[in-house]
Amino acid sequence: MMKKVRIAIVVFFIAVTVVFGTLTIRRRLTTDYRAPVIKADSDTLIVSISATDEDLLKGMTAYDNIDGDVTDKLVVESKGKFVSKGTLHVTYAAFDSNRNVATKTREVIYVDYVSPHFHLYSPLRYPASSTGTDYLENMTAEDCLDGSLKKQIKVSLGKAIAVSGTVMHMPMDVQVTNSCGDTAVLELTVSLEDYSEYSKPVPALREYIVYVPKGGAIDLRSFITGVWSAGVTRDFSYYRVNPDSDIYVYENGLDLNVPGIYEVTYSLIRGEGEEQGNTTLIVIVED
Repeated sequence: MMKKVRIAIVVFFIAVTVVFGTLTIRRRLTTDYRAPVIKADSDTLIVSISATDEDLLKGMTAYDNIDGDVTDKLVVESKGKFVSKGTLHVTYAAFDSNRNVATKTREVIYVDYVSPHFHLYSPLRYPASSTGTDYLENMTAEDCLDGSLKKQIKVSLGKAIAVSGTVMHMPMDVQVTNSCGDTAVLELTVSLEDYSEYSKPVPALREYIVYVPKGGAIDLRSFITGVWSAGVTRDFSYYRVNPDSDIYVYENGLDLNVPGIYEVTYSLIRGEGEEQGNTTLIVIVED
């Protein structure tokens, strides 16, 4: 009797093993391990900096061996750093109902991309006796892709050198890098002055750095907004200044057809040609 029971148990386990093995093999044969196939109608996509992820998906399709067309499952997975100015690689991903994922990368060119721009809203003039000065207080940086980069600005100060008995100039380099790895650098000069120099009235500008595309145009007089003295901007009437007759603009070789960095001088001159003081506008002509 015991022998028959043992034989029955053995037969049962063999049957279970066979059934389990058959189900495992069938599952392996029927389970989908193939990821969708992603295709692009071109290897390079040219878009504007305002392009959305939907725009970046233009010309992309995905097809799965089980689910069929899964183009609606395509997403922009990541964007790389620039391989050259305005050009990067975008990686796309698509998945099927069995969670198989495929990826594909293609080149994207931002046709209207420009590097980050610095903006300065007060002249870089400070009392020589000041300490703990925040030289970036009136400076910002804007990027066409990332927006404000003010917090990313890095500054490097050089050694101050006397240029007169009342003024010292100190080199100041600023740089900023956007999320795509493009770095903008600008060399500036900080003027450290005794109070007699610092308090001289000079033309005040709405901005002290401006960018112009090569071949573009600029109205230099439109930048004049008032009179600046000792860190404060006041209306023309406060100093009895007529901006049309008392403020002169010297272009100093500015050529809007040649890329480069130029300095335009604004001079406040009254009476018998008496010069009160000067302000500098940095004009950056971009290629």
